[in-house]
Order: sequence, then C-alpha cells, then structure tokens
Amino acid sequence: MRSGIAVLALGALMLALAGGCAAEKVMQINERLTSLQAVSKKPPDATYVVDPPDSIQVEIFNEPELSRTVQVRQDGQVTLAHVGEVEVAGLTPIQIQQKLAEAYSRFYKEPEILVTVAVYRSKHIYVYGEVGAEGTQAYTGYQKVSDAIGDAGGITWRAASSRVRVIRGDPHDPEIYMVDLDELVFEGDTRQDVSLAEDDVVYVPPNVLAWIGYQMDNLLFPFRGVLGVLSTTQIISGD
Repeated sequence: MRSGIAVLALGALMLALAGGCAAEKVMQINERLTSLQAVSKKPPDATYVVDPPDSIQVEIFNEPELSRTVQVRQDGQVTLAHVGEVEVAGLTPIQIQQKLAEAYSRFYKEPEILVTVAVYRSKHIYVYGEVGAEGTQAYTGYQKVSDAIGDAGGITWRAASSRVRVIRGDPHDPEIYMVDLDELVFEGDTRQDVSLAEDDVVYVPPNVLAWIGYQMDNLLFPFRGVLGVLSTTQIISGD
C-alpha cells in the first residue's frame, strides 16, 4: 500500500515539475501562433464556395444605397434591390460579382461591384485535444493549422506539440498529416503549417506525462466520469 502511495506521489511530483518546465515553452509557442495569425496574408475568398446559410456583402460603387449584407437562403438565393432574386449558392464571390455586374448592367453603365463573404456559416473545421477551447470553427477557405489552434486558445502545457495531427477525409480511412509545432515555431519550418480543408480535424494529443496523469486520475477517481454523466442527466431531467 505504501509503495503504491509512493509511486502516486512521485508521479504527481513529476507532473508538477513537468508542468513548470513546459509552461515557458507553451507560452512561446502560443505567442508565436498569435503572431503568425497577425501577419498571415489571408487572400480574398477567391476559391471559397458560397452556400446557405452564409452571408455575403454586396458593395455597388457610386450607389451606396444599394450596398447591403444579405444571408443566402436555403433555396440558394438572395434578394437585391432592382434585380430581385439571384441564385448565388455554389458560386465563388468573384463569380457572384460577375453575375451581379451583368444583372445590374441593365440599370447602370459598367457597374463596379465587390462581393465578399461577411459571415461564414456553411462549412466547418474541428479542433480537439490539448487546446484552450475544443470545438467547431467556421471554415473560411484559407486557415492553416496555426490559425485553427490559435483560434482555439492555443495549446496547453499537457500538449505533445511535436505530434499534432490533421485528419482529413473518410473517418474510416482518413489521410493523416503530422505537424510539428516545435519545428514551425522554433525552427521556422513553414512546411509544418498545413493548409486546412473543409471538415478537417486538428488533434493535439497529450504528452507522455499528461497521459500518465490521466491514467492516474482514472485509477484514483474511477467513477468521476460516471458521476458526471449522472449529474448531467439529473440536471436535464430536473431530479
């Protein structure tokens, strides 16, 4: 019994020491991810395909009263002044611009129109694992791994920063891209900053010591997960 307690105490001490050592590295990585987001050159939505329920901003130069932001309806159309119903789903912003320029040419000579995506709602990526805030993010057509992890609040000290995975395609037979954040941040290897596609999953796994900590937690508190589920069920049911 005493030996078991000693092992657990040693494990807890190792985790505490590792957490302190990792904190500075994690801070450096997260600061670098933030700076990469700040300076990243995000191209116009030239290749993004608009779908319901995205919103687009239509600017008609020299006719500001006609400029507006509209949401794409489920039938794939938007309603605009003068031209009425316009089918935009399945088109890029540039293609929509061309379509609207032709439609408005009936009312104005050589109309200048700019179309951009105002709100991205139709496509998503997912970030899980050892990050500040797991979950779903809107896919904008230009995110990289650094953008997704930065938007998720950065990595935690428990992260295995050199073994990040991007999971793409069929869940039963996915393509997996390995990303080394250490190489990206400390060596400047931009090849590690993989461009993401719609429905990609970015997974930041736990490091070895964190994994050991999770196993210790399961051994010490084996019913914590079950009790959590029961508590949630009681709250939902009102018992």
